[in-house]
Amino acid sequence: MAGTAGTKLRDRTRSIKLRVLAIARASRNKTEKSRQKLKQAYGKLLEATSRVVGQAKKFSQEIAQKVKRGDCALLRKAKKQLDEMIPRVQPVMRQARQRVLHGNTHVPGKLLSVFETCTEVIRKGKTSKPNEFGKLVRIQEAENQHSRRLQSYG
Repeated sequence: MAGTAGTKLRDRTRSIKLRVLAIARASRNKTEKSRQKLKQAYGKLLEATSRVVGQAKKFSQEIAQKVKRGDCALLRKAKKQLDEMIPRVQPVMRQARQRVLHGNTHVPGKLLSVFETCTEVIRKGKTSKPNEFGKLVRIQEAENQHSRRLQSYG
């Protein structure tokens, strides 16, 4: 899209896919050896993700400084998307480090979805029931004085 000017794009899709598969394999077992493999795989995934975020920041800067040249509308749209996603990915990385590497599951300001930032955890019933994610909305009808609870999923 932006040609060869500026920082060259390095596609890390394959390496990230391999890290996610390693995490999935390691999470099946609950042994101590599997936990260590899980931590190691998460560490590598976070390292690769950090590199992607760094590259995204460079691309955003280069678009702003007009180092990247090409279709202006397309570049503006790409910069807007990068500038929107970078601050969303960083807290997710921080949360993953805290949860997996340090065992802290109560991170303040937890972000549950990078696409729907207002998503909340919805707990219904007993603790054995799975958590749901979305936004709980209350709708009241003034005429009949009835109220209903609706659940919207993100």
